[in-house]
Amino acid sequence: MKQKVLLVDDDNESLLRSLRHCLSWETYEVVVAGNVQHAIAKSEAGEIDLLLMNLDSPTEQAWEAIAEITKENPFLPVIVITSQAEFRNLAEAAGAFAFVEKPVDVPRLLQMIRELLAEPVPRRMERVCNLISDFRHVPSSSGDVRGLLHRRYTAPFHYLGLPQSRWGIKE
Repeated sequence: MKQKVLLVDDDNESLLRSLRHCLSWETYEVVVAGNVQHAIAKSEAGEIDLLLMNLDSPTEQAWEAIAEITKENPFLPVIVITSQAEFRNLAEAAGAFAFVEKPVDVPRLLQMIRELLAEPVPRRMERVCNLISDFRHVPSSSGDVRGLLHRRYTAPFHYLGLPQSRWGIKE
């Protein structure tokens, strides 16, 4: 059974399409809400496994929506994506598990989603009860596409125990 991600995007259609595509590719079932009111309605209508909110200009209503959705499901992982780095503390206070700054480092976001969804319920309980502080913050990707591609496509090779050639390449 596919895990269900509720994707809330208040105003950025291109990011919405990109995230929907990436999440679908990762075999998640994606439910889209165009605003926080739709998010509340969709979360009440069916069980979701993760809430991913893209909030570029979050209002008090957005933070209240997170509180209302997590009131029904306190162990629901919530990730807030925004270009406003100063909203980190508000996101944490609202009950978010993670805060991602734009531009989004998609491979790191997908890895975080996998980790949060695999997290056992007792660990989530500890976080909700403030027994542990495991708030995750992903700063914006540098914008350097070459560096991002290099990290993305060479990361697996750093973990292999392959001998290094004289040219610095693992063989």
